[in-house]
Amino acid sequence: MKITPGPRALATDLDGTFIPLGNDPEADQALVQIRGQLADEKFPLLFVTGRHLDFVFEAIVADGLPQPDWILCDVGTSLYERIPGAAPNQGAESYQGVCQTPSQGESGGVTTAQTLASEYRLSDSFAKCLDEIVGELDIERVRNEVGALPGFRMQESFKQKRHKLSYYVAAESVEECHHAVESYLLSNSLPYSVISSVDPFNGDGLVDVLPQDVSKAFALDWWCRDQGYRNDEVVFCGDSGNDYAALVAGYRAVVVANADRRLAARVFQAHAQRGWTDRLLLASKSSTAGVLEGLRWFGWRAGCGLPARGESSITVDQTIPRPWGAVPVGHRRTQFSVFAPAHQTLSLEFRRPEAASAATRLIELERSQDGFFSASVDDCPVGTDYRLRLGSKAIDADGEASAIPDPASRYQPEGVHGFSRVVSRQFPWQHDDHTRPTRREDLVIYELHIGAFTSEGTFLSAIERLDELVDLGITAIELMPIAQCPGRWNWGYDATHWFAPMNAMGTPDDLRHFVDAAHARGLNVFLDVVYNHFGPEGNYWSTLGEYFSSRHNTPWGASPNFDDGSAAKAIRRLVIDNAIYWLDEFHFDGLRVDAIHCMRDHSDEHITRQFGREVREWSERVGRRIWLIAETNVYDGSMTAPLSEHGCGFDAQWGDDFAHALLACVRSRDRLTVRTYEPHQDLARALHRGFVFRGDVRGDRGREEIGNATALRVDTSSVVYCIQNHDFIGNHPLGQRFHQITASETQAAAATLLVLSPAIPMLFMGEEFACENPFAFFVDFGDESLRKAVVEGRRREYPQHDWSGGVLPTDAVAFESARIGEVSAGSIAMHSWYRDLIAVRHRFVRSGLLAGEHLVVRTDVDRGCYALQFRRGDEQLFVVCRLADSTPELRPNDDAMSQAELAEFLQLSEGFPPPILDSQAAISGNSAESICLHPNQAIVLYENLSLA
Repeated sequence: MKITPGPRALATDLDGTFIPLGNDPEADQALVQIRGQLADEKFPLLFVTGRHLDFVFEAIVADGLPQPDWILCDVGTSLYERIPGAAPNQGAESYQGVCQTPSQGESGGVTTAQTLASEYRLSDSFAKCLDEIVGELDIERVRNEVGALPGFRMQESFKQKRHKLSYYVAAESVEECHHAVESYLLSNSLPYSVISSVDPFNGDGLVDVLPQDVSKAFALDWWCRDQGYRNDEVVFCGDSGNDYAALVAGYRAVVVANADRRLAARVFQAHAQRGWTDRLLLASKSSTAGVLEGLRWFGWRAGCGLPARGESSITVDQTIPRPWGAVPVGHRRTQFSVFAPAHQTLSLEFRRPEAASAATRLIELERSQDGFFSASVDDCPVGTDYRLRLGSKAIDADGEASAIPDPASRYQPEGVHGFSRVVSRQFPWQHDDHTRPTRREDLVIYELHIGAFTSEGTFLSAIERLDELVDLGITAIELMPIAQCPGRWNWGYDATHWFAPMNAMGTPDDLRHFVDAAHARGLNVFLDVVYNHFGPEGNYWSTLGEYFSSRHNTPWGASPNFDDGSAAKAIRRLVIDNAIYWLDEFHFDGLRVDAIHCMRDHSDEHITRQFGREVREWSERVGRRIWLIAETNVYDGSMTAPLSEHGCGFDAQWGDDFAHALLACVRSRDRLTVRTYEPHQDLARALHRGFVFRGDVRGDRGREEIGNATALRVDTSSVVYCIQNHDFIGNHPLGQRFHQITASETQAAAATLLVLSPAIPMLFMGEEFACENPFAFFVDFGDESLRKAVVEGRRREYPQHDWSGGVLPTDAVAFESARIGEVSAGSIAMHSWYRDLIAVRHRFVRSGLLAGEHLVVRTDVDRGCYALQFRRGDEQLFVVCRLADSTPELRPNDDAMSQAELAEFLQLSEGFPPPILDSQAAISGNSAESICLHPNQAIVLYENLSLA
């Protein structure tokens, strides 16, 4: 095993990097630690700064910085060497410092800016190097001609150097002025280049003209060559644009957390393009604390809290969350953690290099009493492929050592059976601070499957469609599960590697790019996670210990062991830690927990409550607003009850009753669930009460008794309504969508009731433009027995359907036909209708009128007429909808309700509010001369008498 040596020198920018930011005790303490460490060992320190020399001395005195061995200042055009023991006034030339405040020197004496000046001398060799670049050019002529350009003002004389021509410009004109200088230099064939920036402290626009290609990086490269250092032996820390060249020059680079996020992204991308997986740390801490974090990461020797080689460079909380799988913890160093209580020995087997003669590398993990195995492994950088070898001498039936992928792998580039890969956790997040909705009332959710959302089916290609969703009025995206499943495509509910994004959709960083891009557009991103069962193919958890329950089961796969024996505690941790992992490392805003009622648990504290409690505790610690949504199948009030009231503390739950009760009104012969819904009666109940069926995770579930139907309406602002979702469509034998089993006009009417209800509306991808492509269930199992089992299982789970005409879920066409296509391929009228509905929703949610506290529900089940009336003072909004079965013999085509009948139904005694939306006119393009309401039509009325 090769252990990479630690760094031999530290080079750092000053402002925003090595100088502690104000009011940051952590940065102050970091400076104390670094200063103490430097005093104990010979470790060259270089200040690489845009400052002028006198301001460098000022910072050393005022901020208590350790004295550097070298100062590379004036944006890389001046280089000074420290002269230990030099007599006063023999150092820096022409020093005219302004700071005389004394500080305690490193040897115990008093240090002032003047005494510091006597300890440094200009490097003649470096100055000659710059002279060779500009040759015999009249530098002062160039300085004055640039200063005469429009918008330029010469900086003070003490900021000017022979090889640094410095100017002020307006901050808003920096880019324009930069190009103006470049044009001047190019037209005159002058050997100079330009660096420009905006001073983050005073907002001045700054332009520096330097000898061709000279920069901080140029000066540092020269120093390395002159002193005999390789670039990868030096740690360089920076925070601003003029640090960019050095940050991508091959040094061990540290971008402190307070750096501009655009700079972090540029540096991150440049390292990726150069194939460097081990030369960058995007620090999580600011200024000096980030520098110390970087030194720790890159393996600076032990002392003052700095870890030695082989020790972890980060403190890992062993409780919430525990780091499962492979986690990079330092430069070319990875921490492994595996729960395998069924084994006494467990080893890591690393993929053999391409050279055939190379031996397989094995590392034995250390077992703890609780069954967890761990090791911190050097020479194990990002990109390393590995497997778990079960026991040091374990042999399979073919005589080979028994090796499996890591079930907690962060990435499976070759699928569920292939090697696992170590991947980086760092990413240059750009848009975390963009405003996103924090109130339930502001949510309009769009459920999508990454693989079918675009023709490419990847995280990156999905970014291209985000603007469509913003234009539609969507405020949150809900991704169907993306954890690694077997094969090339899958709905997502057969995951076996819970920590690994599906390789067919892209890399972990591709997923981060998608989330970041959504945040840039003000969209929340929720992830559907599945903790009620383990997928069947590629499931290696059971080889490690008692991950599966012997008490419980599901129709889809083995239940996790939440309540049986000593392993149950670790399995509960697995679920909660996995949830926090997605929220933390991928910055998801929330989770939709699949079929939470199927998370079987007989423990005193049900896993769902522990889940809610610990995710809430974590979110409070990190200061983030996290959404939790439960798929409960039926209404469960305990899900959204506060933790303080013994609830689970979730924000919302799916309300399937609305969708299925509504379908019963318009397609009574179709039943897309095991529950039976009565046409019209149950939709009336769902609107009046908020639900039809209720239950809890302990198993008490069923239709609410009729006597309670008139009880107080529940707060549906915490209930997610839809008229179709992945299950609704996929459980149909042909994968048909709502408008295909009814009619476009019926969908438009139903969508009105959905979007303008005081619940959280959710659309399924393609619904907004009446996509004609089906969304049938699809899987890509490699195991033939599983392929047969899934076909039989679908028929067994939904026996009420005729499956003879549908495509098999194992056929490739099931997936390929599910891609939704472009909006232009669907109904433009439907798309406009959805956009108008959502705009009206946002308008009246913002005004406060569209709220449950202002709601009166009116229903006439005999005529299939439903109204939501929101009234506040003189202002009122009516959402009126009629629904009828689409079967010709059951549909009363000529049964229109007149305006007078509508007024009576709505109990209007004076006047009739003007309509602002009409679904029939929107879809057909024909406006009625008088107000009436046909079957499968919706109108929206609004009046504000105070404005009349």
